[in-house]
Amino acid sequence: MIDHGEPKEWIRLCSELDRFEGRFLVCVLGASDTGKSSLCRYLVSHFRQQDCRVALVDADLDQSTLGPPATVGMKVFSLLKGKDDPSFLRFVGYISPVGHLLQTLVAIRVLIDRAVEQGVEGIILDTSGFLFGKVALEFKFQKIELVNPTHLIALERSRELEALLKNFSHRRSLSLCRFLVPEFVQVKSREQRRQYRKERFRNYFQEARTVNFNFRGTGLHGHLPNLQNLRDWQDLLVGFCDDRNDTLALGIIKNVDLRQKEFSCLTSLQHWQKVRSIQFGSLYLDQSGREFFRKV
Repeated sequence: MIDHGEPKEWIRLCSELDRFEGRFLVCVLGASDTGKSSLCRYLVSHFRQQDCRVALVDADLDQSTLGPPATVGMKVFSLLKGKDDPSFLRFVGYISPVGHLLQTLVAIRVLIDRAVEQGVEGIILDTSGFLFGKVALEFKFQKIELVNPTHLIALERSRELEALLKNFSHRRSLSLCRFLVPEFVQVKSREQRRQYRKERFRNYFQEARTVNFNFRGTGLHGHLPNLQNLRDWQDLLVGFCDDRNDTLALGIIKNVDLRQKEFSCLTSLQHWQKVRSIQFGSLYLDQSGREFFRKV
């Protein structure tokens, strides 16, 4: 790969992965605005140029790139002509793992398994910036245990991940690399991050239409709303799932008739016959992508 100014350690990582025997799984860690997504895109670009079929799993719920916020996405990338690169989506329910730790972990593990089913030669996992505090550290520890990566990449400004990484520093089956945050990485304000999510949601629902859906007999799971409180349902973000619990599409509930077990929903879902369950999140949205809190 030609050097266009990428950090030298990124180039060395690609060389190491080129020589790796078997399917590699790279897990990229770092706080917010440390260049995780940039590194993941760089790795995907490198392996596509090598005509290597790889999968990117995007678990950054706040600043997602493969799917809308509040989801974990997976896409296969290749240069094989005449063949569509498949993608999968898993709704988590919120823009942070907080309150949705189990959903996040299961989504990541399932989508890695989906990538393996697709016969990829490597998997690249982009993670969220949820890193600081006891809950976050234990969450990351358990994620690494569950994923069992071949390569663990930590992007740091100093040595802020030391407490986490020392748990894996002697694991023989794991290559642990610590990289400094590249100079080109820009720190985004809270407002910039909010505007990014709003734009992603707005684009996602741009061509959505309002449809009626009777959920009698359909499985319900997630952060279930109060069946006796209409306001608990209105403007709530939900995911429509198939028989493998992969997310077919997201929707925003507009009105609900609890007696008839029916709601109207803004969604771009096309194949309603595939819906087997509805996953309820804890995020409220309007059609413009604006997030808001609702007292219920």
